[in-house]
Amino acid sequence: MTKNIKYLVMDGDIVQYDQAKIHIETPSVRYGATVFEGIRAYWDNDVKELYLFRAREHIDRLFQSAKLMGMETSQYTVDRTLDLIMELLIANQIDYAAYLRPSLFVSGTGSIQASSPVSLGIVVGPAGGVIDKGSWDSRPFRLGISSWKRIDDNSMPPRIKCAANYQNARMALIQAETDGYDGALMLDTRGHVAEEARACIFLVRQGVIITPMVTNSILESITRDTVIQLLNDIHDRPVVEREIDRTELYLSDEIFLTGTSLGITPVGQIDRFEIGDGTPGNITTTINNMYVNAALGKTKQYLDWITPVYRN
Repeated sequence: MTKNIKYLVMDGDIVQYDQAKIHIETPSVRYGATVFEGIRAYWDNDVKELYLFRAREHIDRLFQSAKLMGMETSQYTVDRTLDLIMELLIANQIDYAAYLRPSLFVSGTGSIQASSPVSLGIVVGPAGGVIDKGSWDSRPFRLGISSWKRIDDNSMPPRIKCAANYQNARMALIQAETDGYDGALMLDTRGHVAEEARACIFLVRQGVIITPMVTNSILESITRDTVIQLLNDIHDRPVVEREIDRTELYLSDEIFLTGTSLGITPVGQIDRFEIGDGTPGNITTTINNMYVNAALGKTKQYLDWITPVYRN
């Protein structure tokens, strides 16, 4: 993630980038006892300001994941974590679109069920994806439906954003890459559409916008929540949350993915079936514009979603 990055956060303190080290015997390395978040910071060159987008909600989810993983995190707070993120951005003089990855992980040399000690780490680097209104860096994604099923709440709960859960995504993405796709769409254990391996999915059929329910083995995505609120409030297009069959995807007029890293990403093909005319549709383009405006503080209704870094 480096781009002249000099500092990161380790054990709750800002340190030199190359000073961050952990032992290979820690439960976080041996057993994947790590929870994390991805947070975007958007740079507005017109006003020379950096905006964190829905940072507090992301940090809240980080601590919810830690709670479900049985981690002892009483030494850290949401407010202190947000302060550290701000201090880290300023220390590195970030003046571009950035991606932050705060994580809580079990350190020391404990057993697989160890709940402490827990370390807080935060790294920052340049962000990819879409940050300009109505434009994309490349063609729409081509996805394949994976033979690997999405993890389930009764085994490895998807609402926990932990490193171990992402091995499920890794298996699907390895298969997708081998098969010549840009990504992998995963079905839940009942055979309904869950999500892309790294992002939530929305489809448009006959003007109706549809997305899987949070009980369809998906991450309780903050970007998904953002899109639903924007469409319900501003665009006056209520989103339908329900189970989706795979064949509905092939008949969709538009499909797009949503996530912190991918932003709003159009989908042009699934399993070689062309979606619409294979290009970003009107609703996809509209929600991308709405999303970017909100992230850059240009929509007054959602100013509480952004945290200016240098103005504070």
